[in-house]
Amino acid sequence: MESTAFKKIGLWMDQSHALFLGYDKEEANLLEDFPSGIVSRSRIDGEGSDNTLLGPSPGPSSNNEKKKNNIHSNQLNAYFHQLENKLIDKEELFLMGPGVTKTHFFHHLRENKHFSKLKIEVIDADKMSEKQLLAKVKHKFSPPS
Repeated sequence: MESTAFKKIGLWMDQSHALFLGYDKEEANLLEDFPSGIVSRSRIDGEGSDNTLLGPSPGPSSNNEKKKNNIHSNQLNAYFHQLENKLIDKEELFLMGPGVTKTHFFHHLRENKHFSKLKIEVIDADKMSEKQLLAKVKHKFSPPS
């Protein structure tokens, strides 16, 4: 199903993947399961088996937290840019997920002027089955009876 046909999108996301759900004509459809590409633990050159970097001095070892944080931050930004490219020309976004990733993505979208007219609702949502997600999106976008 072509995602460009949908103007109302449900998006369940965490750091590992995002599920795009489209809503049109009182029907919700699963459009795509998009992997994030974020590596939860990457080894840095020079790192030992205990995940520490050994410097030339006999002092305490370092785990180089700043470098690891930068790598994760860059991966997260790349993931957000890929997701936002799929939301161009959408009217409404129902953003769901556990943790803080969805909130960071919400703020990322709000900082981008291209999404200033996008109506966004954010809710906490644990993992759900495909049927549960479809029902939640349908309930959100269906006109009140």
